[in-house]
Amino acid sequence: MIYWGIFMTTIAVFGHKKPDTDAIVSAIVMTYWLNQQGIDAKSYRLDDINQETKFLIELAKVRLPELLTHLEPDQLAALVDHNESQQSTAHLADANICYLVDHHKLGDLTTAEPAYIRFEPVGSTSTILYHMFMEKNLLTSQQMATLMAGAIISDTLNLTGPTTTDSDKQALQAVIHLAGIHDTNRFANQLFDAKSNISDLTDDALVTTDYKQFMFSNKKWAIASIETVKPDVVLSRTDGIQQASELIRQRDGLDYMLVIIVDILKQQSWAVGSNDAQNEIIEQAFDTRLNDKLLDLGHLVSRKKQFVPTLEAFYAK
Repeated sequence: MIYWGIFMTTIAVFGHKKPDTDAIVSAIVMTYWLNQQGIDAKSYRLDDINQETKFLIELAKVRLPELLTHLEPDQLAALVDHNESQQSTAHLADANICYLVDHHKLGDLTTAEPAYIRFEPVGSTSTILYHMFMEKNLLTSQQMATLMAGAIISDTLNLTGPTTTDSDKQALQAVIHLAGIHDTNRFANQLFDAKSNISDLTDDALVTTDYKQFMFSNKKWAIASIETVKPDVVLSRTDGIQQASELIRQRDGLDYMLVIIVDILKQQSWAVGSNDAQNEIIEQAFDTRLNDKLLDLGHLVSRKKQFVPTLEAFYAK
């Protein structure tokens, strides 16, 4: 059987580096969507998972995707929850991207052949995947519904975050029903409590658990988001976070390394102070001031919709 000019092989499905819950869930659910149509696919991950994702995987009783270590030349690939090369596997150039499902801004990827590309401005990639199931009248198992419910809640902060859309609300209502979850808020609290358990994380791991790289006007940035319902626990480790951030900045060849602590319940955030040059940029871009190693960012909580666009606007000036 010929598939876009090359022989059919198993499609490798994966999300971004330093995967959050939506990245892992999207890979699993996208694989299920393909398999339901008789298309051979296998889900992978690009790194370790966080405690929230681990809780959800165990609750849904599904297998954790294997770690993707390499791609064969012309390996068919399906990318979910990302579309920028610097957020993907280092071996992406070897792949033939045939599917791309994402809810972020357009990145720099190209495809060798026509591909199935699906972008929607919603709060979670799992919301898009739910739409894809409905459009093809495919059955959604209780396991897949549980995963999608967790991912939508995680990415939209239980429908309270600024990326939340009516589509997310409708999708969550549907998958919550399919999953047989009777108390959505209790389920959300379980997820957020698991995410906030950082006792076993080193400072390096804490900073890089949810970490993405960006280019702003030829400057290489990384933005790490630490979402928690226990901000005092994270704030008590500010010194260690600062030290780890500087080591990561040097190790990854970054110009700037921004760490943001997000209080999920109060919907507010703080940037951890860094070197003078970075602090000055954050002060100007976000109209704030350094105070006791922190810069108050007010009620901004979304990297995708608030932190990244603010820095883009700063450099555009």
